[in-house]
Amino acid sequence: MKPQNFCLRPFGSVLQKSEAETVAKNIMRILHRTGNKWRTLSWEEYKSERQKDTEYDIFGFQDAEKIFFDQVVDYCKNPEKAIEFCSDWYFPVKRAPEWTTLGNQKAEL
Repeated sequence: MKPQNFCLRPFGSVLQKSEAETVAKNIMRILHRTGNKWRTLSWEEYKSERQKDTEYDIFGFQDAEKIFFDQVVDYCKNPEKAIEFCSDWYFPVKRAPEWTTLGNQKAEL
């Protein structure tokens, strides 16, 4: 399991907050496109990467995401914690969706 398997928005998480679930999805997308490796993402990197997301996120980055980032970041550091966050979150991906491209190169599957 890699971050790419958790790039869809989770529903029914332990926090039961759609904002937290959206931020968790954003973290996984960032992890996927920056190497597809599990690690703890910093707020600074999250903020920087989110400001690049205008292609698929019509609302763009908001500083208010910090509250939810702090609540979910520990759930996004490994697959076991991600499943603990939302037991139905895992999604088997066979090829990278278009939003995961890194320039002309596809992110590692």
